Amino acid sequence: MRQTSAFVISEFTKPSAEIVFPVAGWLVGKRVRKNFPTRQEARAEVDALEIQRLQGETGVRSTVTRLTEEQLHEAEAVVKRR
Repeated sequence: MRQTSAFVISEFTKPSAEIVFPVAGWLVGKRVRKNFPTRQEARAEVDALEIQRLQGETGVRSTVTRLTEEQLHEAEAVVKRR
């Protein structure tokens, strides 16, 4: 089975018997390694990192705005005309 994410979640038991979920991978040429107490938190981080990776590759990014869909399309059209 082929892996679809550039980031991996594993399970690790520390010497203190604490279980953590490390996230590891590469983002813009930099190694990313973080530990999380739950698999859900690790999964959320992987999702966020994957979005950042894709935004870097495509140059497309998402943002929060108060514009309606129609206003957003109009603004994009104006920018493209310049």
